[in-house]
Amino acid sequence: MNYRGIRDFFLSKIKFGYGFEKELKRIEKLYSISESRLEELKNQEFVNQYRNAFIYSKFYSQLYRKHGLRLESVQSIEDAEKIPIITKEDIRNRVDELLTTNRMMVYKSFTSGTTGTPLKLYRDYASVCKEYSYGYNYQRIHGYQLGDKVISIKGDLFKNEIYRFDKSLNTLHLSSYNLNEKNIEKYYHLIQNFNPKVVKAYPSSLQILSTELYKKGLELNIPIAFTSSEVLHDFQRRIITKVLHSTIRDWYGNSEQSIAMGQVKEDLYQDIPLYGHIEVKENYIITTGFINKSFPLIRYRIDDVIKLKCDSSCIRCCTSRILGRDNQYIILKDGQQVGLLDHAFNFNKIKNILAAQIVQKKRGEMDLNLIPDYGFTDNNKQEILKNLKELLGDDFIIHYKEITDEEIILSKSGKFNLMVSQLNAEEKDSITQKILNEIEEDQ
Repeated sequence: MNYRGIRDFFLSKIKFGYGFEKELKRIEKLYSISESRLEELKNQEFVNQYRNAFIYSKFYSQLYRKHGLRLESVQSIEDAEKIPIITKEDIRNRVDELLTTNRMMVYKSFTSGTTGTPLKLYRDYASVCKEYSYGYNYQRIHGYQLGDKVISIKGDLFKNEIYRFDKSLNTLHLSSYNLNEKNIEKYYHLIQNFNPKVVKAYPSSLQILSTELYKKGLELNIPIAFTSSEVLHDFQRRIITKVLHSTIRDWYGNSEQSIAMGQVKEDLYQDIPLYGHIEVKENYIITTGFINKSFPLIRYRIDDVIKLKCDSSCIRCCTSRILGRDNQYIILKDGQQVGLLDHAFNFNKIKNILAAQIVQKKRGEMDLNLIPDYGFTDNNKQEILKNLKELLGDDFIIHYKEITDEEIILSKSGKFNLMVSQLNAEEKDSITQKILNEIEEDQ
């Protein structure tokens, strides 16, 4: 067994070991208890997380005392409004002070960086176990069992790899980097020969897969598709369903482990019981996570928008759609769509960047606007350009510019996205619209 095989085997044992089984049983019970009992448990979790932060976190202790709060000030979720809201900047500036435990007991994690530079976070091992247990329980409800054949489309393979098989989880990993017109028949044969029950991917990756297959007159039969990390648009659902013949179930969560919602049917998402608490505002949401005790995020603002399908008295938040974290594509000269360009920045290695933004005004070209930090070198710049060229091709034109904070383009809601498309609708969606028109004609 090679190194990766050994690593995959041990990771599967860690992820799905005794702690996982224990958590899974706890989560299963949450779906069968009464709403009154669930409300009682939710209040307990909220108060416990507040007190945990008040006692053991330097950041929260100072913040709460500054606002005149005491340990006994919060007795239930109804007292949430007493607690000050925190933001990404609070985490960025005082990340170590949020901890409630020794740093030796946690490990570093980072957000994706799709809305600017990534945040450094901390996770404890209990929260990782809970995360996997919640995710698996949701997927099991919708038809997946451990051991089923899975296709996973991600950006974590080496750049010269198209696939890698993880025997321990019976999963065929496919590269999102190399998913394009040139390689689509290789992907088709890999997937067809593997004959998976499930595909797990970003909506944009499944759209690109489906679009390229459709252009070649090819279709696949993958019964279940689990999507996450981006907004799932109606047009994407239609293309994916048509070409892959999949029932799609979408998961909304964040790297900060403060919110999780699962799609229970096409027009309804519901929050996951006792994962956290959600407060819905007009242009943002406030989240409090329950699963990470070592790095608590309490009344943490997220600039996504949820439109409620229930009133504020609901124990579990319901919505038909989540707006935000909308992935934009770069369009090549031939109309090929390329997404997930945040991987090109390799934020873990290229650390001297305050912010970056990609703006496309014309097919086959883009503006790369970057705010450098102290220590940013020409080597850093060349590495980013090299990474982007590998993803977009040598004939793709990149206009590099160093900018200031004031020059960053914000959305209407004031959100900062890594990728901004200024192509007109005809340029941007001509291939997609053509496919949608053909689908409607077929029906």
